[in-house]
Amino acid sequence: MTSLPSGEAGRFRKTKDLMEEGVRRKAYTAAVLLAARGEEAVCHVAAGEARLSSVFDIASLTKPLVASLFFALAQEGKIAPEGRLSDVFPARTFDPAVGEIRFLHLLSHTSGFPAYKPFYAAIRDAEEKEGKRLWGTSEAHDRIVDAVLSLPLEAAPGKACVYSDPGYILLGRALELAAFHPLDRLLRSHLAGPLQMRDTVYLPLAGLSECEAARLVSTGYSEVRQREKVGEADDENAAAMGGVAGHAGIFSTAYDLFLFSREVLRARRGEGRILTRSSALKMTTKTSDSPGCPRTPGWDTPTLSAGAGSQAGRHFPEGSFGHLGYTGCSLWVDPSREATVALLTNRIFYGKQNEGLKTLRPFLHDAVMEELFP
Repeated sequence: MTSLPSGEAGRFRKTKDLMEEGVRRKAYTAAVLLAARGEEAVCHVAAGEARLSSVFDIASLTKPLVASLFFALAQEGKIAPEGRLSDVFPARTFDPAVGEIRFLHLLSHTSGFPAYKPFYAAIRDAEEKEGKRLWGTSEAHDRIVDAVLSLPLEAAPGKACVYSDPGYILLGRALELAAFHPLDRLLRSHLAGPLQMRDTVYLPLAGLSECEAARLVSTGYSEVRQREKVGEADDENAAAMGGVAGHAGIFSTAYDLFLFSREVLRARRGEGRILTRSSALKMTTKTSDSPGCPRTPGWDTPTLSAGAGSQAGRHFPEGSFGHLGYTGCSLWVDPSREATVALLTNRIFYGKQNEGLKTLRPFLHDAVMEELFP
């Protein structure tokens, strides 16, 4: 299935062929790619079981959206990039090192928190010991936040760059406390609503009719939950927290992510609807906290060193920014040419060890960028 502007039907043939090749090679069962140049989407392609309007679990692509929420709230004076955790967790007694963590550290993955912990396992254990349901409840959410706050740091804040889910779990909770609203409501009021991102939500099953639910793409079977995951967060920690978290849990479409990237590009020019130019530039510029860190406050950047291959391919230059999602989703933006490529897949359908997309994705990006800029 393809949607192209008039006169573009003969273009992007290699991109479309590679998309179908990914289905045949079981890199995923469903995929949608949207490429845009400036204000215009010029390629919108679906493969396998997907339609152009299919809704995917975007996993860690949640993080740049949550980072945008952070900066939107900062513009309202509700939270500050240089603020500390103790500013929003006043009743909590911190380890002195944890107390030094600033929100910019969380945003740029330089907080010192570890990369990952299976907090959901403790929730399952507690259910057995205590004889009550915890999974997906507010109590489980609070227990996981408390567990993150109790983690020992692996480095002093600002001294090392380690991509950290726990850091963004805390960031999501900090936004809720600062704004006095749950994260799913903040997503609607401060980002998805103003930008008309109609399909960008937490907990999509709560708002879709039975017919519309067919647009949701499966992420396969969960051994932990003993069921197929359709419309519920693939990430087990996010699921245990009720599906609404700062590190994962958002669902979206390729078109909605184009609207989001367009807002960031507009804001960098001073024309944003929800972000100021200062906010957009800060969140898309590499952090100076930890030398050599490839992260910005909310985004990743392409690997450009000699001999190192980037998932963004060969044509996203220095200054580009993007992010990957564990389920097989990605979004890359070249601000110098105002180019965006959103690629949503369900590579996780075939299991956590499925690496087919890792090989294919750089070639897909190369093919579409070569058509965008021949």
